[in-house]
Amino acid sequence: MLIKHFSDKDHFYKFLKERVGVFFKEAEERAFEGVSHCLYFEFSENPEPIFLSAQKSCLSIFSNGNKFALCGSEANIRNFCSELVSYPETKALAREILENLIKFRKKNFQLQFNRKILPLGLKTAIMGVLNVTPDSFSDGGLYTDPEKALRRAVQMHEEGAEIIDIGGESTRPGSERVSAEEELGRVLPVLRLVRRELPDVWISVDTYKSETARVCLEEGADIINDISGGTFDERMFEIVSQYNCPYVINHIKGRPETWKTEPIVYEDVVGEIKSWMEERIRKLIEAGYRREENIILDPGIGFGKLPEHNVEILRRFEEFRILGKPLMVGVSRKSFVGLILEGFLNKKTEPKERLYGSLGAVAPAVLQGAHIVRVHDVRETREFLALLDAVRTYDAV
Repeated sequence: MLIKHFSDKDHFYKFLKERVGVFFKEAEERAFEGVSHCLYFEFSENPEPIFLSAQKSCLSIFSNGNKFALCGSEANIRNFCSELVSYPETKALAREILENLIKFRKKNFQLQFNRKILPLGLKTAIMGVLNVTPDSFSDGGLYTDPEKALRRAVQMHEEGAEIIDIGGESTRPGSERVSAEEELGRVLPVLRLVRRELPDVWISVDTYKSETARVCLEEGADIINDISGGTFDERMFEIVSQYNCPYVINHIKGRPETWKTEPIVYEDVVGEIKSWMEERIRKLIEAGYRREENIILDPGIGFGKLPEHNVEILRRFEEFRILGKPLMVGVSRKSFVGLILEGFLNKKTEPKERLYGSLGAVAPAVLQGAHIVRVHDVRETREFLALLDAVRTYDAV
């Protein structure tokens, strides 16, 4: 006897065909029957079509006022949508559900810019952190000299980093903001050296300032990694839309300089992040951005979150897949990793001592759909991901 759980149509198709012996055409047609979901939504109009359609489609339904939860196989959910379109008031809901299912199932993406292509999905991409700041929480002051920064970039690339993320301003809790001029003074010399030495590597610039982004894109940067998702500088969307470069929308609540003094409260941290990201994507497209496949989403671990919020984000990471975009996660050496290690091991750690904790934190995100991981320890993470990706993508019955 076996008890198996399938979250992927292709895996269930292979199981039916190879283990059970179901003819391939029938297996293909019925493969959605083995994939189960719990679907939650709010609907404020007449709910009767929802109840009738769920009953006809053999879905379990739970409701309270305008809130609904439906549970069942993806095949039944598709039948449910077929029933919904029979009612004028639920046609739009049926379309929304089907579109979200398609986005949720999408596993592979590719970034395209500056005559480069970066495939995402089969192999988890690594973004190596290169802070050229005097005060970053982990490596502040180590790479302020451009030549040292270049050597570190080359080392990370050789160790397996597809992306080098250059940052010129610390965003640790309590840090102070710097001007675009000072930020460019730190970043540009390093960017130029790395671009010249590593012409094929993807270079990301970690900035929320539109002027820094504009100048760096002119100098050969490929990605803008914006911790504010365009909320700190209203011109950022305009600049990235002019270039249609890959752009990381990172969720943030509050500002780094006030995190230590202002309360951080969420009713539903994942739900709020998802809604915020939907709104930011919409505004970016309204600003003229035309390459939606280049939008990368990062839930912003530690950016205005308490340790319990960070853990919940990692536990529920797959829920961000419904947005249909490449997903990035950054947990490397962060303070919540240190707090958890201290709680379980009764031992305080410095940021550089959190490698194993960081790998433990990145694992659930990758297994649930993260395409890019932002890390300090590239070689160790690359080895860890080699095994994790092998298990994650192994197609067995």
